[in-house]
Amino acid sequence: MITDIKKLYNFNELLSRHSQRKHIIVLNPNGEYKNNNKIDDEEIVYDKVGWNIPEELSTWINELEKKSIFSTEEKILLLYQKLCKDYVYDDNLISYIKKSEDDTFLLPDWYGRETDPQWEKNREQHNRRVCFELSRYLATSLEELLKNKEGYNVCILWDKALTHYFVALTGKEYSITLDLDDFNNIKDLTRLKTGLTAEGIKVWEDTDKRFQNALEQFNNKRGKYSIEKIDEDIKSETSSEIDEEPEDIVFLRNAIKVLIEKYDIDSQGIFEYMKEIVDIKYGPEKRKKIWKKIEGEDEKSTRYIRCLIFEMEGKKYIIDGDKALLRLFNDKEFEGKDQIFFRFNDPGIGIDTEEHYDGR
Repeated sequence: MITDIKKLYNFNELLSRHSQRKHIIVLNPNGEYKNNNKIDDEEIVYDKVGWNIPEELSTWINELEKKSIFSTEEKILLLYQKLCKDYVYDDNLISYIKKSEDDTFLLPDWYGRETDPQWEKNREQHNRRVCFELSRYLATSLEELLKNKEGYNVCILWDKALTHYFVALTGKEYSITLDLDDFNNIKDLTRLKTGLTAEGIKVWEDTDKRFQNALEQFNNKRGKYSIEKIDEDIKSETSSEIDEEPEDIVFLRNAIKVLIEKYDIDSQGIFEYMKEIVDIKYGPEKRKKIWKKIEGEDEKSTRYIRCLIFEMEGKKYIIDGDKALLRLFNDKEFEGKDQIFFRFNDPGIGIDTEEHYDGR
């Protein structure tokens, strides 16, 4: 695939006007380009890491590319779904986020953006990924899928203010962006695992509605709202036995049960789902985010995930995504030499630790 820099540049200009935010075009350092006189522009850079994907994913893409029963647009959506189902979000990254004075965010480049061979090797041991890694997988996969098609151009867009990568695809018929892990919502990485609509794909140009129609068909009969989906699943998947706990606690406990037993959702997914459910049903003022320490073999492999605590009928509870349970919580758990739970603004976690996370 030979990528037309001018096409990407024009699409980025269009997107910047709509989003009111300038993005940096990030290119495959091993790609082929034409109209590349703009590559020295500060708005266009080569990625810090080569774009590669696992061998099994490459094999899957090659098989998909041969299937004539699917349109090109359907293949793109199936690829997107494949990545959403195979990977989960590495929420340990969030423990390293710092907010600057101008309301932008700061992240260490070594966490997935500028990596080394050891990091890549460590990441092979699990399926947790961040936007930098996922966007490379998606961009590379799209290049492979469309290698025999003319007129398509793929890049990554870097939103430096939010330290976020996502993917852009522009062609003769349409221009779209694809974001598997939008930080502001329940990520498609989680949504598609439970059969919800894909919300991370945005169509910006599509004169004949070719991709828009494919996306609408893909989302057809899928639920959009997580709380409605979970409520339906609870009614169909759980028993109606009499329980001595408050009704709201029973609902939340059953929601976690459905997420685990029916969908095998990861800790980050549980956090996102349950946070949204609590916010909608009871209000965000009812809950607080806290950290849970997940001990690694050494300090470099130790990571932190988010959990929720909230009060109901005079009792304090925790939603622990790591253990996939809801239980009573005591503030004394924030204390002691064997402490594993930390208040959210605790300075003793993440980037302030002596050893930086090694990707395991």
